[in-house]
Amino acid sequence: MHVHNEDQIIPTLLRELDDKEFIHQFEMTAGIEHGATIKMLHFINDLERRKTFLELGYSSVFDFCVRRIKYSSSQAGRRIQAARCCRRYPELFGYLRNREVCIMTLSMIEGIITDDNHDEIVKRVRGASRREVERLISEYRPAAALRDRIRYVHVPLPQPRDLNTALLDRAFKQAIPEQYRDRIPAVEKVFVQFLADEEFLTLFEEVRGLMGGHALDSSFADVIKLVLKEYRERHSPAARKQRRDERKRATSPDSHRWEWKNAQDESTRHVPDEVRDEVVVRDGGQCTFVAPDGTRCQCKKGLQIDHINPFAVGGSHDVSNLRLLCGGHNKLAAERTMGKHVMQPYWRRQ
Repeated sequence: MHVHNEDQIIPTLLRELDDKEFIHQFEMTAGIEHGATIKMLHFINDLERRKTFLELGYSSVFDFCVRRIKYSSSQAGRRIQAARCCRRYPELFGYLRNREVCIMTLSMIEGIITDDNHDEIVKRVRGASRREVERLISEYRPAAALRDRIRYVHVPLPQPRDLNTALLDRAFKQAIPEQYRDRIPAVEKVFVQFLADEEFLTLFEEVRGLMGGHALDSSFADVIKLVLKEYRERHSPAARKQRRDERKRATSPDSHRWEWKNAQDESTRHVPDEVRDEVVVRDGGQCTFVAPDGTRCQCKKGLQIDHINPFAVGGSHDVSNLRLLCGGHNKLAAERTMGKHVMQPYWRRQ
């Protein structure tokens, strides 16, 4: 595979920059990229005016952007919709340049914005998140007539992820009669559709955050299945009976006292649940890292309990010695304490 010279030179040059210059170059390049994106919207609008793409053998601006410019379908679609929106209402270029709206937002509102609702829509989308924009759009579209629905479907099996799996898959396929080999292997799943409110979505995201890092990339089905299983374990008669039987088999009447004492034992790294909960509430369920300019990390997912005075050198489990950090800032704190050479293997390769 051919590697462009710049792809070899640029990483080397970046490593030679100190942190201050690196951030300066990063921000400057981001500004150039932003300006180029806005300029591209003007190009798209003028291309649509000129119709030059037709003479070049492309059926539409979209076709030209995908096949000639090599945008993906989604990239082309977003830019074309955003360009048309700005062409109708040129002041949107100013909001885009000031980063009060983004390409995605403009592409989403292009289908609903009119001269009658223009002022209200622009006011509401400036600085809005994608979810807020989606909610706004839903107000201007016909009401959805949806109902709860369950049906069985067949979906393709995931493709092999590694060489060993691929070899096994090939061997399995060769064992199938030739006339059936081209059929795509599928597995039966259940398609579930239901309407929910904002409270449901808030609860879902809160629970997924409580599950920790392993659940952040999980599907809705995976998360809801875990919650349903936990509810069953807590409330089913069989589970309650099993817990009662286990308590009866306890070997000592002082077992609860022993468990409490063990939980407070600071010879172990484990932080007692009651202490952990107090730290989470105190820190507002958010990473506590604050940059020199006062910027606080906004991460609220995959948070970890960190010992300010490290446990390895005698730090206690006292609430005053604990704080919430996201995974990245926890590694950074450990790196500052133990050194880069110790923490290097723990950083994921980018």
